[in-house]
Order: sequence, then structure tokens, then C-alpha cells
Amino acid sequence: MERNKELIDSLLRFQELLDTQPDHPDSIPVFTAHIRSFLKIKPIGRTLPTIEMMTLFKKRKPQLFYMLKRYTKDDVLIMLTCLNMDYDQALSRIDRILMGEVIA
Repeated sequence: MERNKELIDSLLRFQELLDTQPDHPDSIPVFTAHIRSFLKIKPIGRTLPTIEMMTLFKKRKPQLFYMLKRYTKDDVLIMLTCLNMDYDQALSRIDRILMGEVIA
């Protein structure tokens, strides 16, 4: 687990943001800043769980997700808003990462 501490810390912070930030346009800067910092992480032995994170964001903060998708001019954020997978599977993968499993 220590190998990917930065990734785990970032995922925990993301979960905290999902729990505490309102689904309101005022929260967009908080989430975009976190997403940008998340993308800079270089995990050891795995890829970033970007699809999983964006799936959780879409499900838990649908208004924010829609606003980001509709109004962003950033090509990277536009691409990220196109990522999607089954919500339960995304949640399971994030939980497994947080428990220290290496998931490619």
C-alpha cells in the first residue's frame, strides 16, 4: 500500500470531496483542481483509475458533471467526461485500490 500512497491519498481526498462538496456550480473549481492534480500521479505497477473516478463523479455529482462536460474548453477535461463504466464496478475497483490491491 505504501507504494502508491500518493494515489491512495488522492482517492481518499476525492471521496471526501464527493461527500462534502455540494452538487452546485460553485464546486467546479474544487473538482477540476483535484482532477488535474490526480492526473499528475505516476502510480507504481498500475494505471490511474481515471475511468473509475469519472464514473463516481458522474453518478454522485450529476449537475457538476454535466456543467463540466458542457462548458469546459479544456480538451483533457472534455475527454475525461466521455469516460464511463458500470458504477458498482468502479466503486469496487476504487475500494480494492484503497485496500492495497494492485489492479492493472
